[in-house]
Amino acid sequence: MSRYFKIEISKPAKKSLEKIPHPWKLRIKDAVDALKGTPYVGEKMWGKLSGKRKIRVWPYRIVYTICKKEKTIKVLRIAHRQGAYK
Repeated sequence: MSRYFKIEISKPAKKSLEKIPHPWKLRIKDAVDALKGTPYVGEKMWGKLSGKRKIRVWPYRIVYTICKKEKTIKVLRIAHRQGAYK
């Protein structure tokens, strides 16, 4: 049984990733890949975003959810910190 989670990136997250400048794009991809082995590293979110988690790759945020049964991580949003939670 694999201990690693499968990563699924939503279409809006893929689209926003394409627009991000190159040095940060690589850091974001590395951070998402690291979630495969340690999905609970991100901070829990609260309020209207409860049930989701976030990780910071300054100045960007990656918002994701974890599906334990399916062993998948769904990346919902990758955005600049100013508009990541709107």
